[in-house]
Amino acid sequence: MKKIVLIGTMTVLTLVAYAQNVTRDMLNGYKEGDKLEKSVYSKEDPIQQNMWCGAFSAKPNGAPSPTIGKELVYDGYHEKGPSINFGGFEKGARFSVYSLTDGKKNGRGTLYLACLVNFSKLGLGGMADFIGVSPSFKGGSNRANIYVAREGSDRIRFGVSLLKLRANTEMTYEYGKTHLLVLKLDYSNQKVSLFVDPELGIGEPEKADAVVEGTEGTQLKHAIRGITFRNRANYIGNIGNFRWTNNWAGITAQ
Repeated sequence: MKKIVLIGTMTVLTLVAYAQNVTRDMLNGYKEGDKLEKSVYSKEDPIQQNMWCGAFSAKPNGAPSPTIGKELVYDGYHEKGPSINFGGFEKGARFSVYSLTDGKKNGRGTLYLACLVNFSKLGLGGMADFIGVSPSFKGGSNRANIYVAREGSDRIRFGVSLLKLRANTEMTYEYGKTHLLVLKLDYSNQKVSLFVDPELGIGEPEKADAVVEGTEGTQLKHAIRGITFRNRANYIGNIGNFRWTNNWAGITAQ
């Protein structure tokens, strides 16, 4: 009996620990058509925690705030709610940032950023970043990014970076399909990994779809304080259903 109680207690404590380490509902309260950004950071602004804002830039940005779009769904992934629209303006790009913290807690062990994405159009050219993580709550100087590029007329390919080092997925993926992307930052082993459409419910896959390993002079360091979204005029699609956690179980938790 004592053993059963102990196991039950440990299970509850484990679930509580997971819940405490998951940031979710990043688009809570938004409805389709709303502007994403609540304000735009200037150089001296304090943190607006758990909020989407225009990233600070020394040069004025003429592109408008992204807008909110349809809900995305991926089988077995429990994060629900609306997404962010790509595009919506004529040219250029714009950075928005979700400010997580002004502290140093997100700078050790392993960290994961999960999201859903669906592209129906991509601009010409090579790999281009669209989501990343920054050591500043105002955005900029991303430590790791996720990239995407066209592959022929009906396929896309993803990539991942650690600062200036980059690796692309060997596989290509379908246009017009919702994909689950998981960016992993492993501070202990100096690796940044990308999982594309991982099977859920069986634990973290042994092998990622793209991996970048740090080298001397190009290392994963500094705490992560913001999640940055780069909206591009010549892309059409949606991204959303974000989760930020320090364990794989946080991605799959109810």
